[in-house]
Amino acid sequence: MASIFISPFNVARKEIVIYFDIPIFIMSIIGGCLNLIIFLSLKTFRQSSCAFYLTIKSAYDLGLTIGILLSYIMRWGFGIDWGLQSLFFCKIRNGMATVFQSGSMTCLCLAVIDQYFATSSRVHWQKWCDIKLARRLTAIFTIIWILQGIPYVVFYNHIISPSTNTTTCEITNEKFNEYLVYGYYFIISNLLLFISIIFGFMAYYNARHLTHRIVPLIRRELDKQLTVMVLVQVLINFCIILPFNTANMLIKITATSSDPVFQAKISFAGSVTLSFYYLSCASPFYTYICVSQRFRQQLKYASFT
Repeated sequence: MASIFISPFNVARKEIVIYFDIPIFIMSIIGGCLNLIIFLSLKTFRQSSCAFYLTIKSAYDLGLTIGILLSYIMRWGFGIDWGLQSLFFCKIRNGMATVFQSGSMTCLCLAVIDQYFATSSRVHWQKWCDIKLARRLTAIFTIIWILQGIPYVVFYNHIISPSTNTTTCEITNEKFNEYLVYGYYFIISNLLLFISIIFGFMAYYNARHLTHRIVPLIRRELDKQLTVMVLVQVLINFCIILPFNTANMLIKITATSSDPVFQAKISFAGSVTLSFYYLSCASPFYTYICVSQRFRQQLKYASFT
């Protein structure tokens, strides 16, 4: 009887993957590659610590798209689960996902903090906008997220369900599961989101008052456009990632529920928020195109030279 109610959710999930996630995958690949080309081709971007963070974020987003979204599309769109075919991929897939997700969010958070310092009226704060410091910080946080990814490799394993005799790739350590719910999704991930929002609006306030300060015109316009770019992306990420975090918390908390229909509903909600989460990988390039004239000009230059 339960299969009658569960089947429509599986069909709907497959339709979402085919008609929503596949276009998102294509958009992410195109947008991510163009982001890297543009940020690396313009000298003013290469010398900007904020643009450096956005460049690394684009690399993380491409990694998440190719390494994780592609696997998700193959699993739910075409019934090919690489995580079940290989225990190694079951383990490494989830470790890679947390490194790319956390790295991307961290780089956006650092970019918006950087713009707050860059647009500050306090000269000693502006000194924190340094490309060498940006490289050190991204290296440090990358190491931190890689270390955080190690338990994923350890505690994700193949589990055979005694009732259905099917194999799944799941966490086998209850303590680590609790850390994911309350430590990662509730505290770390949401903290990065709210820090980004707060510094984003403060940077935007500073940028609006740049005309009253003695700042070179080129630097002033670059800071204004970078501030708008990161602020809009922060708002998009907030609307996308917060529901994803909430859904993941509910999935982990209710994993022991014995009601298969409820499990199907909560799993479907998680898959929908996950599909929208991947917009955070696809949207940056198109956001920058819409809000930054300099970015559009550099796209034309990179396209026709």
